[in-house]
Amino acid sequence: MPVRYLPMASTKRSVGCHVPVSGGLSRALAQGEERGCDAIQAFPSNPRGWAVPSPDLAEEELLAQGVLERGWPLFLHSPYLVNIGAPDPAVHERSIINLGFSLERGVRLGAVGVVVHTGSAKGESRDEAVARAGETVVDLLEAIPDSNILIEITAGSGSLIAGTVEELADVFEAAEWHPRLGICLDTCHLFAAGVDISSEAGRKKMRASLKEIGPERVKVIHVNDSRDPLGSRRDRHARIGQGEIGEEPLRKILAWPELKHAPLILETPGDAKENAEDIVIVRRLISSKSRAM
Repeated sequence: MPVRYLPMASTKRSVGCHVPVSGGLSRALAQGEERGCDAIQAFPSNPRGWAVPSPDLAEEELLAQGVLERGWPLFLHSPYLVNIGAPDPAVHERSIINLGFSLERGVRLGAVGVVVHTGSAKGESRDEAVARAGETVVDLLEAIPDSNILIEITAGSGSLIAGTVEELADVFEAAEWHPRLGICLDTCHLFAAGVDISSEAGRKKMRASLKEIGPERVKVIHVNDSRDPLGSRRDRHARIGQGEIGEEPLRKILAWPELKHAPLILETPGDAKENAEDIVIVRRLISSKSRAM
């Protein structure tokens, strides 16, 4: 049975976006302010490489203190190469080292958690990959006290192992429902994986599945529209209301009472001005009266 744990307490729903940190981690603060954020997400290291930097503790302290003073939830997103279910021993070991660095940095920064993709089977059965991913999660969380892993549902392309809430539940089962294992929902990824969040029937089915795994485990929602149609298996984000999902389905999902504790992070394309415009749209969506379905 799932181990339940409490959602983050909040008096106001935080909305923000993924921000660049070129020039130093603490740059995330100015980047967030420019975009009108009150929550931010950033990469802890090069998102497309294995190498981890030597920790710049002064920069980390500036960012940690800055988000604390502003009351911003901070999320880190692990590099794309990380594959906690990888059958290749070399890739799996690199993934452990890289994700371990991200988790340790997240603890020092006071981050809510580190968002990570489950990875893929790559030539072996899904059951084997799920078991390996679950074991890896438990080992890392036990090795790094106070760390939190947030598993992100993926777009379902290729041999990826968690494209739906039901598939995600398998990973949680393999990880023995660890209390510091949470969920990152991504609206574009769900849609691309074939979860029809644009229809009432599709949303109702997904909502029921989420109640089985525990909606309180959702610690962040990536609010993105999709450039591609339902079930495309393509992870290509669109600006809010300019893709195949549209504003109204997003409004309906964001109105679910059981998810209102979760901060909203946008990963939409565009420059700082366009990011800010999308954040304004999402704030309008969550402030409007909408029946939750």
